Amino acid sequence: MSRFYCRRGVALWVSMLVSVTAGLGCSAADVAPTPPLQVTSAATGPKGGAVALAPGSRAHVEVQAVAFEPEHAAIRAPARVAFRDGAVSRVGAPIPGRVVELHVEVGDRIKIGDPLVTIASPEASGFHMELSRARIEVQTAKDQLTRQTQMVARGVGREYERVLAEHQLAESQATLRHAQKAVALLGRSSGGTVVVEAEIDGTVLRRYATPGAQVQPGGDPLLELGNPSALWVVAEVFQDDLLLVQEQAPVSVEFAALPQAVAGHVVGLGVVIDTGLRRAPVYVVLDGEVPGLTPGMYARASIQAPAKEGVTVAKTAVLIKDGKTSVVYVEEAE
Repeated sequence: MSRFYCRRGVALWVSMLVSVTAGLGCSAADVAPTPPLQVTSAATGPKGGAVALAPGSRAHVEVQAVAFEPEHAAIRAPARVAFRDGAVSRVGAPIPGRVVELHVEVGDRIKIGDPLVTIASPEASGFHMELSRARIEVQTAKDQLTRQTQMVARGVGREYERVLAEHQLAESQATLRHAQKAVALLGRSSGGTVVVEAEIDGTVLRRYATPGAQVQPGGDPLLELGNPSALWVVAEVFQDDLLLVQEQAPVSVEFAALPQAVAGHVVGLGVVIDTGLRRAPVYVVLDGEVPGLTPGMYARASIQAPAKEGVTVAKTAVLIKDGKTSVVYVEEAE
């Protein structure tokens, strides 16, 4: 069906099933450019633009009544199941080293804190040595400050040396805090080994590392994790239909593996249009839990557009003049 807007005085449209070469009753050139076509009554008589049909042609013309009513248009678009933002984590190496052991396989369910990969690293051993040295220096600075304070109290020490001991303690404590942060960034570690732990609940999607591989921060990821409970549907909508899509709009999503469509609603619109396909993503959250959904599954989304009042006519009622002008004929008399 095609939608056209017109005044309430028009009550009929004509579906032309024969070739008409006489003057046209109305055209897009007679009205303002927005909306693109307004159906108006044609003046009677050959000079007024009306089409006079021969008695034999009248039997090939179908006439139906139309009425103004809200139209609930639906935008249909291909879609796919994908992880929501923040539901996928690529695990990298926190320090240069060599992979000693992989603790998980693809498909394993994991929780926060579970061990993933063990890395042997000389730098990790160096960080722990710095931490031990910083702790010793702090304890030494504390003892020195206590001694200088006692000597000043007895009258055998100098205030200058006590103040210097305070500064040395503050400096050693700052070094200790720096070393503690460096070791904390390694995660679970001891000596020259570091155990990389999971930071999200989810499933192991991919394993990139292998035992014996050399790794470093900023290089290729070790693993890819995803949370299967944090999924949404991404519909690819043509750019011409984006203006009709609103947040919270109802959506019906059809999956090939499910007998019935699943209800959802729009939660966001993409701001970047694919230059090749001229489509933009529309993000849809399903209203209920759907078992068996897997990222990458294809679907078809039907997005409800806002209702607009207008006249709905059949496609067969719309004719093309000169290859560019759309016209609709309105019956004025038999």
